[in-house]
Amino acid sequence: MARLVTDYERGLIGAILCHPAEYMAQAMAAGVRAEWFTVDGWSLVWSYLESAWKRGTIESVSPVTAMTDAQALAARDKERRTAEQLTASEFQRAIDEAPIFGIEETVRLLRNCYIERQTKAAVADELKTLEQWADTTDGVLSLREKLDGILKGQIDTKKISPRAVFSDIMAEYDEAHRMRVASDGPRDLKWTPGLKMPWPKVTEFMNGLRAGLHVIAARPSVGKTAFAVNLMRFWCESRYSVLFCSLDMPRVEVMRRFLAERSRVSARKASFSPTAADLDAMRKAEAAMAEWPLTVVETRDVDDLRTICMVEQAAGRLSVVVVDYLQLLHARALGREDAVEYARVSYVSDTLKCLANELHIPVVALAQLNRESTKQDQQGRLPGLADLRGSGAIEQDAFTVTILHRDSAVVSKWRELEQTRGPDYDRVARLIPGTMDNPQYRYNFDDLDPVWWILCKAQNGPTGSLPFLVRKKYFAWMLADYEAETKTATTGYGATQKTTVDNSPKFERVHSDWRHDAIEEVLRLQLALIQDADDVANIDEES
Repeated sequence: MARLVTDYERGLIGAILCHPAEYMAQAMAAGVRAEWFTVDGWSLVWSYLESAWKRGTIESVSPVTAMTDAQALAARDKERRTAEQLTASEFQRAIDEAPIFGIEETVRLLRNCYIERQTKAAVADELKTLEQWADTTDGVLSLREKLDGILKGQIDTKKISPRAVFSDIMAEYDEAHRMRVASDGPRDLKWTPGLKMPWPKVTEFMNGLRAGLHVIAARPSVGKTAFAVNLMRFWCESRYSVLFCSLDMPRVEVMRRFLAERSRVSARKASFSPTAADLDAMRKAEAAMAEWPLTVVETRDVDDLRTICMVEQAAGRLSVVVVDYLQLLHARALGREDAVEYARVSYVSDTLKCLANELHIPVVALAQLNRESTKQDQQGRLPGLADLRGSGAIEQDAFTVTILHRDSAVVSKWRELEQTRGPDYDRVARLIPGTMDNPQYRYNFDDLDPVWWILCKAQNGPTGSLPFLVRKKYFAWMLADYEAETKTATTGYGATQKTTVDNSPKFERVHSDWRHDAIEEVLRLQLALIQDADDVANIDEES
């Protein structure tokens, strides 16, 4: 057994030296400590690796630097530790044998052996002194106390002190007072705990994006990836570090969406007939986006994603995670059960929730709605939590659930206006730059989408909905006129009486947002833009 434990100690170190970032993240998550090792040399190497992890330099660790620095550490601490195992041949053997060791099995065995050693030592000590106890029961109770202490040492690594949690909460409340109330504070009335959202009204609804799993669901082609693109642009320009797990489409297509949204040159035009001005706008957008703190990964295993996130946070490069989309993630740990969608989605949802809670960051996961939501929409019912596809665990695990829903009734009304040029045509046409100056310009409703942002679940606040106008060519989401009054009409009598609600007034104007694109000036002249007083003040300050 002693030889087996020694082999596994060497195997764990070798595996970490071969893949320092990935395997160190898993070992740290499992609670590996220096005292688990029986060989002083490997204990020293672990101490070195642990310090590199805490400094955020684990990715640059190599076998040569690990051996050299661990030997230097041993030389400074000769009284308690030896460096006899820290030879080049031992390091090479550790690396050569690393592939035969599974990291999870290795950690489990080392933990068990450490507990076994402590237990045997405690039992041996008590047996030596058992005859000295006047009452054997007292000796047994003493042994039990020592065994409880051994187990407590393992449990304490996962315990959280309420004092520390309350301290963090009060620090947040103190900051809220300083930002909004204190006379000597900066008086930032837009301050919010958690991450700000691109649109202040959404931030107000959600009270900032807190740590936890946040699900954004929709049917295909509604624009959930485009919505995520808008979120990530705002966060990157606000200097939040974003990790984007892109699974729904090739990375080049995702980047096209970023480029079109930032430059306001449609992807189709860029591919077929870009002007010199278009190329210049795209180059400027490319230069700006190159500075974004954005990391894109394409791993489909949720446990691999968890490891990547732990490494990025240890390096100080993680504020929020975005997954596109949840149902495409797999779980290698499930084995054959991965083929069962309910089990797989439940495992993925739970892992993402645990990831958000452990790292104390928001995890935004896009998700699909089931086909039944389309049928129910035709019957006049808005989609809800029950329409999430795959597993009820998504609803259970999510801190918030938002559904994006295209208003088909408004789309039908716009189609009718395009054909009849009715009295409401001008109010909708003004959303397209140039239509008011050129009456012959044909209004193309296909360029616009009226979509509802519906907050179905919020653990820290109320639910509700907001209207958004989506400029599909540019993948740009703009907050629409949520304060506009809807129209109602009643037809029929008695049992056949029916009341219909016309939401189209809410989509006839849009709010100015953080982008302040040139298109906003045109929309303002066409009376299609709503500018808040603080937005005007910000523009004046920038100019």
